[in-house]
Amino acid sequence: QTTVYTGYQWRGRSNPGSDDELREVMFIERDQQQIWGRWFRGDYDEIGPNISMKRAVGSTVVTGVHPRAILQGSSTNVTVYGVGLSDAEALDFGSGISVESMDEIDDGALRVTLQVAENTGLGGRDLYANGSIAEDAVVVHNGVDRIEVTPGTGTARSGGANFPKGYQIFDAWGFDDGPDGQPNTEDDLALGRVDVSWHLEEYAATYGDDDIDFVGEIQEDGKFVPAADGPNADRSGNRNNIGDVWVVATSVSGDGAISARAHLVVMPPLYMRWEPWAEIETGPRPIGGN
Repeated sequence: QTTVYTGYQWRGRSNPGSDDELREVMFIERDQQQIWGRWFRGDYDEIGPNISMKRAVGSTVVTGVHPRAILQGSSTNVTVYGVGLSDAEALDFGSGISVESMDEIDDGALRVTLQVAENTGLGGRDLYANGSIAEDAVVVHNGVDRIEVTPGTGTARSGGANFPKGYQIFDAWGFDDGPDGQPNTEDDLALGRVDVSWHLEEYAATYGDDDIDFVGEIQEDGKFVPAADGPNADRSGNRNNIGDVWVVATSVSGDGAISARAHLVVMPPLYMRWEPWAEIETGPRPIGGN
């Protein structure tokens, strides 16, 4: 179910009425060749992917490559997504990158083995295929130098008893410091998501802080699941299951482990919500004006 407003604002729902229902908020480009936006669900609209779509025009359209990061001097398996993909010889990643083998998964994807030369230059590469181009489809790097956790400051809401839970999804992103070997400079290479292990650490805001024991848990996929709402008799002062913690991601790369962290604030549920487009109904004021 979709409605397009003013020719470019896409609003829709996928699987309406089911447990997998997703809301769609997307923007149609002026040339009507690409749509991008977000599909999401959750009581706080917090769960869902960013979406980008291309119009299938011509015999071949490349929409992306996964994983995007390929290591210098290695043999790497990637999946190329798109339409009309059937010929490995038609795939051109530029000098220093050759296609060793290809296995067609279906009409919309190819599993490809790439051989990356030892002296191949670092940086992003465009992929050409039968006249179609995917800009910065892959990035050549020589190792993961650091990782970052996003969002840097996250929020979640306790719930499950009287109010719904508000989840927070964390991702870990890898970076190569680039040719200058220095972090956080313009030539750094973004490598995409990296595999990490997740755990929580106490964010010490007061003496004897124990938020980590009550606020919830972090899952293997980076999804934080908050604890139940309401007072907790097992906590000092009968307090709610709210507080601050560090969310820590650790990746094993090269000679050792690389870690990064983000700040997470677990708050009470959102007890009342006003829709900005809805008229607020007010009854007559009681005698006395209170």
